[in-house]
Order: sequence, then C-alpha cells, then structure tokens
Amino acid sequence: MASQLPVTFPCCFRCAHRSSGPPALCLRCASGRIQRPDADACAICSQRLLAGGRCPNELCRSPRRRIGRIRAIGYQSGPLRTAIYDYKYRGARDWAVIFGRLLLAWLDVQSAADPPDLIVANPSFVGPGGQSFAHTEAVLAAAAHCAGPWAFDTGCPAAVVKTAATLKSADSQAWSKQAAAAELRDALRVPDRHRTAGRFVLVYDDVCTTGRQLDAVAACLLDQGGAARVEGVVLARAPWAGVAAQRR
Repeated sequence: MASQLPVTFPCCFRCAHRSSGPPALCLRCASGRIQRPDADACAICSQRLLAGGRCPNELCRSPRRRIGRIRAIGYQSGPLRTAIYDYKYRGARDWAVIFGRLLLAWLDVQSAADPPDLIVANPSFVGPGGQSFAHTEAVLAAAAHCAGPWAFDTGCPAAVVKTAATLKSADSQAWSKQAAAAELRDALRVPDRHRTAGRFVLVYDDVCTTGRQLDAVAACLLDQGGAARVEGVVLARAPWAGVAAQRR
C-alpha cells in the first residue's frame, strides 16, 4: 500500500501523506534531502557568509534596500532545485501542493511568534512575454487550502499585481537583475490600499538570488500600499558571489 512505501523527498507523489498529513511531516522529510540555512547564514538575506562573516550580497548593505529581510526554506541545489525547475518549466504543477505544505510548516516554526498580517505572492504576469501560469500564486492557493491561522492573499485581484511582462531575472547577471527589478517595480500595482496599509506583509517567491525582485515588491507595498513592514520568504536561496559574479 502507498502508506507503506519508504518514500522520501522528492518522491512525494508516491507518499500517502502528500496532501493529508501534517505539513511538519513534509518539512521534516524534505530536510533530510535539502540543504537548510543555519545560524551562520546572513540574517538579512539567508545567503552563506564569506570568511569573516561578510555577506556577498550587495543588497544587504544598500541604504536603499526596502525589504526588511528574506528568509529561505532551503538552498537552491540538489532535489529542491530540480523540483522547482520541473514545476515551473516542465509542467509538473502538482508540486504546488508540496511547496505549499513546506511553506506552511516553515511558517508554523519560524513565524508563530511574529505572524504576518498578510502573505502575498511575488506576482506573476500570465500572457505574451510572461509566465505560462501563475506559479507563485498557485503555491499560496495550495497552502491556503489547508486549514490554519495564516492570512494568505488569494483574492482576485491580488493585493499586489503585475500589469505587464518584464525582463527575465532567472539565471541573469547582477546588472541585468537590477534592470529587471527596476522594470518590475514599474509594472507593479496595489489595487486596494486598504488591504495592506499599516500591515506586516510577507512576500512569497520560489527562488532568491540577489533579492532585487523581492525588494521591488516591497517598495511597491510600502509606497503604494502603505504597508508598515515587508519581509520575504523563498523556497530556495540561490548561491551568489556578489561583486565577483558581477564581473564575470
């Protein structure tokens, strides 16, 4: 029987608990196969620190940074990297359920003492030049489907929306990531300020490399939406070598 199969992450679709067991079980299982940030990671962006305790991510030192901090469930490597790629680009959309459960379990552990007022997605634009489907929103919808105390933004329209396709950010160099983030900021809108004004908003995304995209969303929520505080959480923190990577 399925419940007797010795399955572990990422063989989640053969697991009897994939949609009904406690989310903590999914995170505990995945933690045996993915690399998790530890106490030595950057307190602002969850990046691995260089020798001497310095973060290579320039956003963390920027006086113009708008997002408070970005925390990560894991690092973008091994099975987690493959699962995210399969979900976004290879049509394996059932991963939204697993990712939603990982997010729920992370929230239960990391945010119980300081819960956000609203959890939103880094918004997708589905259409010409944009994403093939609303991948971040689908994960939030899957998480919201489970009973729990968390205020997921599943409204239509969403609390923050992307109005046009923008430059691609994935696997780009630092200079192009900055350009993509600036273009994203121009494409973002807050339809109803009353939903975010004065609130602590947590922004979910799948992968963070420099954090510029999440910073752009934070800027929109703070400036247009009147949010009091914005932080981010991602499934996977990609490695980043800072200035050295920008010069390659």
